Amino acid sequence: MLIYLIGFMGCGKTTIGKELAKKLKYEFIDLDEWIEKKSRSSIAKIFEKHGENYFRKKETDALKKTSKLKKKVIATGGGAPCFNENMELMNKTGITVYIEMPAGALFHRLSNSKPNRPLIAGMLDSELMEFIMYTLPQREVFYSNARITVNGMKMDIKKLVGQIKEEIGEI
Repeated sequence: MLIYLIGFMGCGKTTIGKELAKKLKYEFIDLDEWIEKKSRSSIAKIFEKHGENYFRKKETDALKKTSKLKKKVIATGGGAPCFNENMELMNKTGITVYIEMPAGALFHRLSNSKPNRPLIAGMLDSELMEFIMYTLPQREVFYSNARITVNGMKMDIKKLVGQIKEEIGEI
């Protein structure tokens, strides 16, 4: 079984994913790190050299490869579900979990990590908030297709494990 964690950048996919993997005795994969290893280049450099479209193709290829694995918790990039029918692939090959967070909370988490995130690097705080307010509703159209939605502000790993087991028929 695969568990895909989806949600806007900064919602906690990596942190939650590591904890969830430990509880389930699964291996954790951060999809962006997977892409960096396979490409031998940082996500920022991939964006800089080749642009977002190229990166999105790499992201889809990585999802297709990891979708053949077993017993993994995979934290995707925030945009991964929104391109190239990736959401459909993830729903077909595993359980998708949307970590939902309000725009204000995302802003507070992201304002200090802008340099590490190619889509928001160099933005002023006002531009970041505008970006979140514009992009979040667009992405939620895809995120809302997740099999499980959890509140990222009140994350309860034990409860999430229970929801996942219920979803796969293990009670």
